[in-house]
Amino acid sequence: MIAGGYSAVVFDLDGTLADTAADIREAVVRALAAEGLPPVDVASVRLMIGGGPRLLVERVLHRLHVATDDDLVERLTRSFHAEYLKQGNRLSSLFPGVENTLRNLHTAGIRIGLCSNKPDDLCRMLVRNFSLVDYFDEILGSGGGLPRKPDPEPLLRIIERLGVSLDDALYVGDSETDVTTARNAGVDVMLVKHGYTLRAASQLGADAVIDSVADLVRPGPLARSAEALRDPELGVEKLYGLVY
Repeated sequence: MIAGGYSAVVFDLDGTLADTAADIREAVVRALAAEGLPPVDVASVRLMIGGGPRLLVERVLHRLHVATDDDLVERLTRSFHAEYLKQGNRLSSLFPGVENTLRNLHTAGIRIGLCSNKPDDLCRMLVRNFSLVDYFDEILGSGGGLPRKPDPEPLLRIIERLGVSLDDALYVGDSETDVTTARNAGVDVMLVKHGYTLRAASQLGADAVIDSVADLVRPGPLARSAEALRDPELGVEKLYGLVY
């Protein structure tokens, strides 16, 4: 068990560890073009990310005022997936400090997981392309019959795979979906401020809000629990280092 008590940290991917919106938009635009549909701008796509490919497609069609019949949604979802695999992370980047944070957590013996609504093969592609494979003990994207977040099952499954109790795990995300997922699973949750969401992270009900994942390893005390994280004398945006 690490200083402060958490022995595992599970991360969301899009909007938390990496800014992937531009590549997602490119894949969406190519899928739309194959159906004779107009493009959508990256700012709009950024706010549609987080529910998995099918929900993304439905949101895009709604934005374009196109009827969402099942056949069209299914074709676009398949096409988007194929285009994203070809696109890779050409336009994506890790947020500042992410690789150093993962390295420090890994060196400190903290178990590290990834839990995303992005399809599992796309998650693994990005982790591989960003050269982060060595830092993750477990990766779990959508697929394989698992429900998507905010259902707690994916988060519960990966924490079980990491071999720690719920009390010993921290979930780090960027959206209301991540907060709801953690609440449903009974796990402490932190949000980064730079996520893909209309509302400010401080308004989404997380146990704490940090500027970026780099703040997880800055010097300082660790708030062990949800009660400590919510300590009014510290404030919800007080930062706590997991490694010091």
